[in-house]
Amino acid sequence: PIESTLVAIGGGDARGFLWKIFQGDGAAKLHGHSDSVSCLAFSYDGQFLASGSLDRIVQIWDGYGNLKGVLDGPKGGIEWLRWHPRKHILLAGSDDSTAWMWNADKDSLNIFSGHSGSVTCGDFTPDGKIICTGSDDASLRIWNPKNGESIHVGQGM
Repeated sequence: PIESTLVAIGGGDARGFLWKIFQGDGAAKLHGHSDSVSCLAFSYDGQFLASGSLDRIVQIWDGYGNLKGVLDGPKGGIEWLRWHPRKHILLAGSDDSTAWMWNADKDSLNIFSGHSGSVTCGDFTPDGKIICTGSDDASLRIWNPKNGESIHVGQGM
């Protein structure tokens, strides 16, 4: 976050909050979701905060809790969110078997399809050049983020 004392939390009541650590008071309420807020993530530089929900929507906030945009795409709930390590690019996994990547600076979108179960985890490599996702279908996929192509699949037992 922009301020080192801020923490973001969300819950089953469809709300998210920014709290000031050690001060015991809320800095901002994050309204707008209609189902449980399942995940929150700050961008690498703290300029943006993303909130994901089981309502299939990702909201983008500035570092102070002001709504900047709404990303509506997956047909299932948002399972997790990860920001690129050096850019304003957000990766999200959904229980509709897809992962989504939004570029907050260019307002562009890539969809990663190939899993046959909920995409339960994922992240960028530290250099941001590769994406890895894991799924309830017991597979791990490696993706090229520039073209959305799956470049490797590992299958569990």
